[in-house]
Amino acid sequence: MEPFISPQVNAMFQLIILALLVVGIGIKRRKKFALHGMIMLAAVILNLFSFFLIMLPSLLRTEIVITQPLQAVSIVALIHSSVGLVVMILGIWLVASWHLQSSIKNCFKNKRLMRLASVLWLVVLLIGFLLYYLLYVY
Repeated sequence: MEPFISPQVNAMFQLIILALLVVGIGIKRRKKFALHGMIMLAAVILNLFSFFLIMLPSLLRTEIVITQPLQAVSIVALIHSSVGLVVMILGIWLVASWHLQSSIKNCFKNKRLMRLASVLWLVVLLIGFLLYYLLYVY
C-alpha cells in the first residue's frame, strides 16, 4: 500500500532538516545562541511533522517488519525507528529545556548531549536513506 505522502517528500523534509542543522551549527559558532535555539526548534518541529505524517504511518503499513523480521529491510527499519525515536526524544528534550530557561548558561551543560543528538541524527538519516533504497529502489 502506498503511503498518503510520498517517501520522496519525506526525503526532502530530512534534507531540509539537515540544512537547518548545518545552518544552526554555523550560527551557534558565531555565538548567536538565541537564533541557534530557534533554528533547532524549527528542525525538531519539522522532524515531528515528518514522523507523524509520513514515517509512522509508513512503518505501520510495512507488513514485512512483522511477517519477515529477519529480512535485511526489517532489521534496518527496526534499527532506524528505534534509534530515531531516541534521537527525537532527545531533540525534543534539548529544545524544550532550552526554551524553558531564562538564561542560556544552563545550555552549555548539555553541549555533549547536543553533539550526541546531532551525530545520532545523522546516523539515523543515513540509515533512513538506506531504508528508502531497500523499500523503493532495490
